[in-house]
Amino acid sequence: MTVTDLTQRIQARDGVAVVLYSKPQCQPCRITKKKLDDAGIYYTEVDVTKDPAALAYVKETLGYTGAPVLYVSTTEGDHHWYGLRKDLIEKHITHRQDAA
Repeated sequence: MTVTDLTQRIQARDGVAVVLYSKPQCQPCRITKKKLDDAGIYYTEVDVTKDPAALAYVKETLGYTGAPVLYVSTTEGDHHWYGLRKDLIEKHITHRQDAA
């Protein structure tokens, strides 16, 4: 099962699915994880240093070269961004009724 397949299954069940593409020793990744954990948000974390397919997806499909990358799939559409973006985490994840 691919991350995309898993994301679609979670979205169908919960209304929103969150995938965090991260790497070790990444302070913005740790802060992003803490923000999601503190809000009680279920998410899938993918270490791009251990998953070449995920790294290729982040770089080639999404167009990002750094971490963290958050991919949020909702019933209204998909959103993704690079870096520690507390404003987008709140807008697309933590302030949604169907995200927890």
